[in-house]
Amino acid sequence: MGLCFRCEHRAKFLEDGHAPRCECGDIKLSVSSCYMYIPVKPCITIPRDLERPRFGPTFISAREEFHRVPGDHEIKLRLNKFHNNEVLLLYEKVKNDE
Repeated sequence: MGLCFRCEHRAKFLEDGHAPRCECGDIKLSVSSCYMYIPVKPCITIPRDLERPRFGPTFISAREEFHRVPGDHEIKLRLNKFHNNEVLLLYEKVKNDE
């Protein structure tokens, strides 16, 4: 599996048509190594119905809907050592004085 299908640049291209590299905009292509790779940012959701549990069986009905993608000032990318030379890329919420 290539990185492009799991990259924020590809996701942005699919949303607004902007591709920083030609590979980012070629949706039939995926490379296995890239100097611009960045994991897809998580999305923030809101409940569709406050009377029902937020998370339940997905085959019953949609319970969450897309709200927004957090800005760069709200999340940061963290690299965690996984196994040997592997790393796990995670986004975490930026701590602020709330």
